[in-house]
Amino acid sequence: MIYEINTNYGGKSKVKPSVELYAVKDFTGKEMPGLAIRLTDAETLEPYTMLTKSFGEFIGIKNAAYIDTNNCPFANQLFEKGIARNTGLKKTSGRCEYPLWIFNKDFLLEHGAENYQKYSDAYDEYMNPYTAEAEETDENQEIGGMKQ
Repeated sequence: MIYEINTNYGGKSKVKPSVELYAVKDFTGKEMPGLAIRLTDAETLEPYTMLTKSFGEFIGIKNAAYIDTNNCPFANQLFEKGIARNTGLKKTSGRCEYPLWIFNKDFLLEHGAENYQKYSDAYDEYMNPYTAEAEETDENQEIGGMKQ
């Protein structure tokens, strides 16, 4: 899907989002993929801007990313099109505030299913590290000499 935005200079631009990945780290230094949204000029196919801002840290809310309203003053125009919901949380850096949005899964799949799947799988594994191990253990578990 292509989105039309009003620019600061009274013009309009058509942009196409794509899901990209940032390298982020958790508090122990473990590296994993973070969610990023790049905007491309739909007419020239040249990079337009990064909608999201990475601070290099893992975000514990799935499908969430900080929005670079400093370099994307038009961000609310995209928000109003229903691509995400605002958490009400924000990060301050210098004089800028970056709101934390949770992107709609359908939006993420439409604009980068492969990268989104890498992100989603890594997030799920990180947040639920024992799920796969527990399922495997349950299949081979014996109780009182009887296999379940």
